[in-house]
Amino acid sequence: MIRPIARRLIVSGLLAAPLGARRVAAEATSASVWSPTHAVRVVIAYPPAGASDIAGRWLARKLAPRLGQPVVVENRPGANGIIGTQHVAASAPDGHTLMVTTADTHAVNPAVYRRLPYNAQDFVPVAPFARLVFALVARRGLGIRDVGGFIDVARRSVLPLTYSSWGIASTSQIMMETFGAGHDLRLQHVPFQGSASALAAVAAGQVDCMMAPVGLAIAQDARLTPLGVVAGARFPAAPECPTLNEQGFPLTGDLWVALLAPPGTPIGVAERVAAEVHAIVATQEATAFLIATGLVPDVQDRPSFLVYLREDAAVWQARVERLGIRIDA
Repeated sequence: MIRPIARRLIVSGLLAAPLGARRVAAEATSASVWSPTHAVRVVIAYPPAGASDIAGRWLARKLAPRLGQPVVVENRPGANGIIGTQHVAASAPDGHTLMVTTADTHAVNPAVYRRLPYNAQDFVPVAPFARLVFALVARRGLGIRDVGGFIDVARRSVLPLTYSSWGIASTSQIMMETFGAGHDLRLQHVPFQGSASALAAVAAGQVDCMMAPVGLAIAQDARLTPLGVVAGARFPAAPECPTLNEQGFPLTGDLWVALLAPPGTPIGVAERVAAEVHAIVATQEATAFLIATGLVPDVQDRPSFLVYLREDAAVWQARVERLGIRIDA
């Protein structure tokens, strides 16, 4: 909170400022109360039914009454989020187009692809609203119950175990390859377009395992086996499932889910939407919904999120470099 004396100094300084400076301050204040004049479009860079899609649609429904306009969701999946991201990059930066995305498009893709049709750093971060927690899951037919058993089976297998992910060079692949490299496992990647279809393949016994969103894994636990949560603590909706760390196989990592805006979007627009998102996510209703979806709420304010994005991008880049994943597309 600003102390009274500091507030007086700020106000008196503003009144004493030249007319041009006061005009800039007035424009900034006006921008901070921006409101949309027609429907807002939220582009989700992934297919329907995945964790980010479910959470993004929930957020859109909550945002509409707060912004005073309809908020329409549009899925534009493909190429690990590149198609949807490229589309948003070319959209008008007026606050009427936003995107729901994850570290895949703005931390991993720039580290993996030599050429991208967008510059991740040009986008305007708006607000995080959730973190996706990974879980290592296996098909029932493997007959294993924990991470130690999985490693034993993988090492004894004549053929590499297969694992699914939601795309080539996706965070799901990177987390699985990081785990495999740490334990000298031979694994065969089978990419899918989206987390729901990738997990369905495990549940159907078509592939052996996956680093999956924990919420989707819990929903399918009658058809597959969650072996461990890739986090520092057990997931609230599945307290019976231990972490990899607890089982003696250290690995942690989550995935931010956030709203971003096209390059050039005014900061005042981003701040208005961020304030609304923060108010939504800070509620008990949001906590209950997100945890049930397999996510945890992210209530970082916008300045903190900007710092976190830089730090998180460095973490994913280091993982990519250690694994030697590179695509010359």
